[in-house]
Amino acid sequence: MAISVNNLDHYLKDRYQMAGEPQAAKPKIAMLGLGAMGSALANSIINGGNDLIVWNRGVDRRESFRGKCAVAETAVAACEAAELVLCCFPSYDGALTVFDNNDIKSALKGKTLIMMGTAVPEEAVKFGAWASENGINYLDAKIATTPVEIGAETTVIFYAGRREQFDRYEGPLKSMAGRTTYVGEKIDNACLGDFAFLSVYWAGVVGSLYGAAFCSATGLDLDQYFDLTQSFMHQVESQNRSYRTMILNRDYTSTVNVALNTDLGAAKLMVNATKAAGLQSLFPDTLVSIFQDAVDRGYGLKDDASLFEVFQAK
Repeated sequence: MAISVNNLDHYLKDRYQMAGEPQAAKPKIAMLGLGAMGSALANSIINGGNDLIVWNRGVDRRESFRGKCAVAETAVAACEAAELVLCCFPSYDGALTVFDNNDIKSALKGKTLIMMGTAVPEEAVKFGAWASENGINYLDAKIATTPVEIGAETTVIFYAGRREQFDRYEGPLKSMAGRTTYVGEKIDNACLGDFAFLSVYWAGVVGSLYGAAFCSATGLDLDQYFDLTQSFMHQVESQNRSYRTMILNRDYTSTVNVALNTDLGAAKLMVNATKAAGLQSLFPDTLVSIFQDAVDRGYGLKDDASLFEVFQAK
């Protein structure tokens, strides 16, 4: 039988399996909470070829998965059936109303639980302590995207906790996000990483929408504006590379990017232009405040990257 080069690796893999080579067993996974994000995560896990059981308080949500994976009638049954339990509830307090009973604590003992909902660092620490007290291995996770991007190669999910637990389940976790990212054993690191990401995300969202509002108010072509935003984002990515170098070296002298004095002047002009267009000026006013503070601290002739120091100033 002729075998092409492209199919050789598949052929060898099949032959090894036929010869009885042991294959790593995929863990049984439970997903608790099937809102918009939980459902997206569950579908991505299924699409990754993983063995999944789901549970949701509302019957309709969980019944929508019947035929695609196993469906548990109770949270206890889901936890008993799986070795890795993912929870995507709106709040950690809400999760504790489900988990803090003897049946579920018994079902989870010795297994790995991952909370994937929104929280502040203190909540992650509290939940991690609760898990430890009850003999449950715990990872805290934060999802740095929207439901429609779950499963994409560029999607980031942060994980914090014991490294061996993350390493053990990294394979199936990657089915939810190509950039599955471990951020250390300190249990609140995932929360902190998420807030750092949100700084980038929200600044980009606000800037993009404010620019669109300015176009609309001044009669500029909105379609053209949105077509061009990709070029602007590329410029930000390019500047990020120089920012990294400057911050690591603590040297903010640059002949490539503009100085903060120039930024301050441009932001003041932007305030005037937006007011003339009839827009509220909260966004450019905030930029003026940030740049003015940096200039007042002596960074006027330095690169934008010096804002890193300003934001940390007392």
